[in-house]
Amino acid sequence: MELVARVLAHSLPVLVVILVGYWMGSGLTAYAVTDGIVTAKDTSGFSWSHGDARVFNWHPLLMSFGFVFCSMQAALAYISLPFSHAVNKRIHLSLHALGFLSAVLGAVAVFRFHNEHSITNLYSLHSWLGLGVLILFSAHWLGSFIVFFYPGAEKNVRASIAPYHIGIGLSIIGLVVATIEAGILEKLAFNGSCNVNGELNGKTVKGYMASDCVLGNVIGLLVALSLVALVVTIWHAKHQEPAKQVGDEATPLLLGSSGDEKTEISV
Repeated sequence: MELVARVLAHSLPVLVVILVGYWMGSGLTAYAVTDGIVTAKDTSGFSWSHGDARVFNWHPLLMSFGFVFCSMQAALAYISLPFSHAVNKRIHLSLHALGFLSAVLGAVAVFRFHNEHSITNLYSLHSWLGLGVLILFSAHWLGSFIVFFYPGAEKNVRASIAPYHIGIGLSIIGLVVATIEAGILEKLAFNGSCNVNGELNGKTVKGYMASDCVLGNVIGLLVALSLVALVVTIWHAKHQEPAKQVGDEATPLLLGSSGDEKTEISV
């Protein structure tokens, strides 16, 4: 069970990013009904040109890469990677930094799209959650950097803070998943692809679910399953044998720490 969960925790985020890239790059379609006639418009592709609506399509891809792939792989670094505690810590820190940079670029893309098309910013639950996640993530990363990396707190302080650090980190990833699900629902609603009624390509359809809708829903399910696999993997690692000996360093399997610092992991 633990091995299956760990494999899924590593592989599902990769699949999510691939599918989001395909959706935004090739499969994105908007449906509109006029006098009972359904028209489909291809809105897929990527651009960074001023005024191009495809600038938006970078937003889901960059957010998925940053907050689903990078953050979840970072959370697993101390569990799955075979390197020393110091190396795992740097990988963990770097993955989170890369994820945050990707998310910031994703936020820039959606703000650019809104501003260039006279669309109000921060009007939806998805956008409010997203802004909150960015703020919480940045504050958590900065605080963790100071406490656990540089200049670094005393060992007993790190040990006492670490459980809260883990809990807050997992909670932020949970909020990430909630934000993504809200974003998928919002995008599918805008596309009008999940309940198409009218004449489409010469055929009368009622309650038609377009491939755009199917793909969006599949991505939403995979994101949720990624979170479940991540939580199961971390829970199992935390509740197995607490330490393994590596030279003269006792390294908790989940935490990759030494001495009495038994819960040093960032998620």
